Formats: sequence, C-alpha cells, structure tokens
Amino acid sequence: MDQEHQPLVSARLPAKKRFKQEVSVLATLGGPIVVTQLLQMATLVLDTMMSGQSSALDLAGVSIGGSIWMPVFLFALGVIFALTPIVAHFNGAGDFDKIAPAVHQAFWIALVAGVITWAMLFNIAPLLGLLNINREIMPVTVGYLQAISFGMPAILGYNVLRCYADGLSLTKPAMLASIIGLAVNAPLNYVLIYGKCGLPALGGVGCGWASAIALWISFIFMAGYVSLTRHFRHAWLFDRCYGPNWQQIKEQLKLGLPTGFMYLIEASMFSVIALFLAEFGKVVVAAHQIALNVATVVFMVPLSVGLAITIRVGFLLGAGEAVGARFSAYSGISLTLLYGTVAGLALWFFATPVVTLYTAEAAVRDLAVQLITLAALFQLADSIQVTCAGALRGYKDTKIPMLVMIVAFWMFSFPLGYTLGMTNWLGRTWEAKGFWLGLLVGLMLAAAMLSYRLYKLSQRSIAQNLALSPSAIDKTHQAPQPPAGLNPAGGER
Repeated sequence: MDQEHQPLVSARLPAKKRFKQEVSVLATLGGPIVVTQLLQMATLVLDTMMSGQSSALDLAGVSIGGSIWMPVFLFALGVIFALTPIVAHFNGAGDFDKIAPAVHQAFWIALVAGVITWAMLFNIAPLLGLLNINREIMPVTVGYLQAISFGMPAILGYNVLRCYADGLSLTKPAMLASIIGLAVNAPLNYVLIYGKCGLPALGGVGCGWASAIALWISFIFMAGYVSLTRHFRHAWLFDRCYGPNWQQIKEQLKLGLPTGFMYLIEASMFSVIALFLAEFGKVVVAAHQIALNVATVVFMVPLSVGLAITIRVGFLLGAGEAVGARFSAYSGISLTLLYGTVAGLALWFFATPVVTLYTAEAAVRDLAVQLITLAALFQLADSIQVTCAGALRGYKDTKIPMLVMIVAFWMFSFPLGYTLGMTNWLGRTWEAKGFWLGLLVGLMLAAAMLSYRLYKLSQRSIAQNLALSPSAIDKTHQAPQPPAGLNPAGGER
C-alpha cells in the first residue's frame, strides 16, 4: 500500500469520519509493520519447528537458547526504539535537519550494544553451567547461542535504520528486508540442520548459523535501500558522519533505557519460566516453547498496531496536535480490542491443528494445547497493554510504563506463577500451567495500569497544548512542508 502524508485530525469532522481516517492512517502505517513483525517472528518459529522435526532434544536446546538471547536482544532493541518517536516528532514539526544527527547517535549506541551482546552470548557456557539445565540439552543450547551471537550487531544496526524509516512514516523498507531475511533463513535452516549440500548435519546449532547469516543480509539490504531511495532525501543520513554527541546519546538513553528494561522485564519472565521448567524435562520445555511461539505470533498484530500508534502519536504531538494524538491512540486501542477477541476465540478452537505443525510427539502436543488454551484467555489484556505502551512511547513517556511492568510481572505475575507451578502450597504442582495462569494475572494488571496512565497523560498534554495555543484543538492546515519537491512523510508512490 502506498503511503501518503499523515493528515492532521480535524475536530470539525464527525467522530465516525475521524475514526475512519485514523483507522486508514494506522492501517497504512501498521500494515507493513505487521508483516515485518510476523516475518521476524517467523525466523524463531522456523527454528523451533524445523529443530522440532529433527528431534525433541534439538527443539528443547533451541527453545532454551531462544529464551536466553531474546531478552538480551529485546533490551538492546528497546533502547534503540527510542529513535522512532524522536524522528516522528521531528518529522511532524518539520525539523528535518535534526533527524540525521539523532540517527547517527543511535548507531553509536547500537554498535556498543551489538559488541556487548555478541560477547555475552558467545561466552554463555559458564553461566549456563550454573543453571540446572539438563546435560543432554546443554551442548545444543550453547552451540546455538554462539552461532546466533554473530548476527547481533547486524540486527541492531538494521533496527536503527528501521526506526529511522518508521519515524518518517516509511514502514515498507523494513518489511522488504524481513522478506529477504526469511527467504534466506528457511533454506539455510534446511541445509544446516539436516546436513545437505555436502555440509555436516548440525541439528539445532544449524538454526543459529542460518539466522545469523539471514540477519546480516537483512541489514545490508536495509542500508542499501535507505541510501539509494529518493524518499529519504529530505532527511538524508549520508552527507556527513556525526561523531558521538554525549548529550544526544544521554537523551536517547534516558528515553530508551526504560523501554529496554520494559521489554526485558516481560521477555525475561518467559525466559525464567523456561529455565525453571527445564527441571521437568524436555517434554514440558518443548510444550512451553510451542505455546509461547504460537502466542507470540498472535501478539505480533497488536504489537505492530502499538508501533504504528507510536509513529502517529509522535507525529501529531510534533505538529502540536494533542487532541488528535489522543484520538489516534484510542482509535488504535479500539482496533486491538476487536482483534484480541477474534484471536482469543481462534486460539481456543484451533489449538490442536496448530500444535500439530510443530511436533508429532503426543505428550508434547497435549500439554502445548492446554497452554495455548490459557493463552486464549489473556488476548484482550495483552492487546490493551501493548497498544497503551506504544501510545505512551509516542508521548515520550517510558519510565512509568517500566515501573508498571515491574509491578505487574515481577511483584504479582511471577510470584503467583512460581507458587502454582513449582510448589504444592495451593494443593498440587501445576508446572507450566501454573506459570501461564500467573501470566494471565500479570497482563490484566498491566493493561489496567497502562490504560489509566495513558488517560491521565493525554489529558495533561491537551491542557498544556491549549495553554500554549487555544486554537490547537482544531488545526486543519497541513503540517510544515519540507523544501520544494520533497515529501516529509516519504510518500511512496
């Protein structure tokens, strides 16, 4: 779908027409993001599915490996995601000359984060030795993590370019890069897992090497796209190289670190659960990972809407449209409520055929179906919390959402899940199902608190906006335009 300049929200329009307009804008922004997120998730799903077809041992090893590298990566990614609202604000305000310096500072952050992440994952063996992981699974997990560690600098660099493009309302390039990455990853998985084309069969470790190579190819494509395509000319990155600016880096870290911790808090919950469940054996670990894969794929749609809301809200606030920003945020949340209802029903009724795609082992399949049924129950709460968090990022509000996630997940969800899953204090040990019941409670609590935060902050933003400019509530003019011949939203035609 071609992308047009983001229209401002006019209060003169009837609410129904305004809602349709916002749905159209969010669909234009969010459609490619949904595809991008699903394709990126498909890499981990492919690793899980193809390693599962190799053996339950490979599936368990890759599952534990994924539960370790994903939180580390998501923390770094959250820090980098601070760039999206920054670029969106500059884009909405017409401050195009400020975009390149901000992007270059994000690259410096990504470079340091990429090297640290690589070093941590490549040298993970001593840490894993301290954990109570099955000795059969350990070699697969270590080999997988060491292999995929070489792709960490690439995926962080790619996401800097993605945030730059997304902030300019150009969400298609990341989608194209993800398509190419998946197209490379799938055949490489087949070759390296099963030992084709004269290469040795690496099993689950082969998934790590295939993913690392695909990540570098995605980054190279993205770099080429933004350097050669005319839609980026008004906010060009390559006129000069901006060295580290510690004040700008500090400002990005101030916004990004809470987002990184927020992602880490949620993702580490699942990782810690997987590590605790490892003592119950490969069947429980594999079932948990399958259910988590399925739930995460479903989660990609509300997550993508949340990312689109970040772009839209940031753009409107940069243009001085506080009322429009609130309307856009609630329009997006309404969409995800509808989606969450449909997704929950689909998970409830189609869990068994979906799980069959992952494994033929009856014990793993039966437990995974039970966990997916529980996942169906928290779809509404999950949809609300992630879209509210996306809107708050557009407001550059990240500290309070981080504290909300700490309270919801580590003060309520995990203690309850541990009690149900690892002890018999409440009657019997529920193992994986106990932890998933804890997740349900945590997500409901997070949804309630983030909804309240968004309501209060959007009200405050409108009050401040009206104090500065009483006419700002109904601007019907176009946002500041770039120099002649250029399209500030990067209209792709």
